[in-house]
Amino acid sequence: MKSKPTKLQNLFEGHRRKAFLVAWSHLRTKAGESRIKLDLKLPLLNESVQGINDAIAEAFGVMAKNESKIDRTTLNVEMEGMTLEAFSTAEHRIPAVSSTGVKILKLALVAAGEGEKRTLDLVMVAYVPASVQLRDWAWEHLHKEFHLEAVYSQTEMDFGSGEVGEESESADDEDDAPDEDEDDDKVEPVVAAGARQKSGPRELASFHAKQVN
Repeated sequence: MKSKPTKLQNLFEGHRRKAFLVAWSHLRTKAGESRIKLDLKLPLLNESVQGINDAIAEAFGVMAKNESKIDRTTLNVEMEGMTLEAFSTAEHRIPAVSSTGVKILKLALVAAGEGEKRTLDLVMVAYVPASVQLRDWAWEHLHKEFHLEAVYSQTEMDFGSGEVGEESESADDEDDAPDEDEDDDKVEPVVAAGARQKSGPRELASFHAKQVN
């Protein structure tokens, strides 16, 4: 049985990160609340990882090695009650868009390419309360680079809160935000050289040691 995800309160505490908007869509919860789903990618190789959360750092340390054969690690973590801010550049002080009550799921480390062309990205899905400002921002920034900050905001305005007069949703409903295809909720374990492995950090380290010896 899959264990419950570890709740995180930060990704890179106190540090703004380069990010890309891979895709976005406008969804509606079972309670009728409007959400915008953001598929995000944060490059990690050749970038500062200062402040990286320990839950991500251990798997990153294994996959970042040049000889690593691992191309994907699903991280059993999630975040809710977050404030998500997007900045046009690393220097801008005022965010182009800022949203509270954000839930971040489906985090994974994904590697591709070899040698100098190798990439290692942190990918995730953020469910954000919909707004015209956020919709317009997503429209303009699709497939574009921006800078992101995600911090715990101590707000309980998440998907099951029943705010703004909507019917509360069941706390037992794992996909309590959008009405999506069931396949979208499935997570992939580590896949390397055709072998299926558990994605926990200890299993990662053991698997990696066997590959390089």
